[in-house]
Amino acid sequence: MKKKLTTLIVDDDKLALHYIMRMAKETEIPGTFHTAENGREALEKLESLHDQYEQFLVLLDINMPVMNGWDFLKALVSKPYRKQIMVVIVTSSTLKSDKEMSKNFEEVIGFIEKPLATATLREVLHLFDNNLIVTKN
Repeated sequence: MKKKLTTLIVDDDKLALHYIMRMAKETEIPGTFHTAENGREALEKLESLHDQYEQFLVLLDINMPVMNGWDFLKALVSKPYRKQIMVVIVTSSTLKSDKEMSKNFEEVIGFIEKPLATATLREVLHLFDNNLIVTKN
């Protein structure tokens, strides 16, 4: 059975959410799209959306209120569906320590500094396609 792809964009900046969503659709990332404004909201969405045929691409900001990206990744470790999730960190942070810390999480497949470019998202899609079987809606 082929996997369904859902993209979850997580950022506390509503303008960034809209911009990343628009770029993801222009890049023709297949599947459905959802947004969350912090890590806790993102976990709640994953809980409600996941099933055995679902794969997730999470475009994750690091610095957010309520639950930041690092705490989201730490919470993800205990989830039974974590192998269905691939995370690309999309952040304004230029700290080498953040990029190094991202390597501690096997779900993280990429680290992108904002501003996000369409060409970069195409590279993400290529990485994702190499790891999953996806179907277009």
